[in-house]
Amino acid sequence: MYKELIEKLTADIQWANVQEPCPEDEIRRAEEYLGFPFPEELIALLQETNGDRWLLLSAEQIISYVKTNREILSEYLEPEEFEEKVNRFVPFATNGCGDYYGYRVLEDGNTDASTIYIWEHECFEFREVAKDIADLIIKYYNNEV
Repeated sequence: MYKELIEKLTADIQWANVQEPCPEDEIRRAEEYLGFPFPEELIALLQETNGDRWLLLSAEQIISYVKTNREILSEYLEPEEFEEKVNRFVPFATNGCGDYYGYRVLEDGNTDASTIYIWEHECFEFREVAKDIADLIIKYYNNEV
């Protein structure tokens, strides 16, 4: 489902490159590193493609971006703000400008899969952009986000 959608929308974008499926152990390792379960749709996406080298992140990139943001931003934000705006966010895509698309994690530790947000890195703010991953992919490649 996702692979075909991405390939259709990126046919004219030479840099977008659908990758092989992500191994299950890498998905689990990413979930463990973040400390939060991935929504089923993110798992399904990673099972079809481990990123596309353009919009969608691989499991390894998810870990890397989270690690970097946690290390750097923990020094600049108050603990409560850090927890809310950095630590409880599950990124799976980027716009290439430092902003990430992903899910927010609720206070109870469950990942909210009802909305995709953009995390704007310059102001550490969230804005709703899509209802699910397919909606984000379509909007992104139609320049609607």
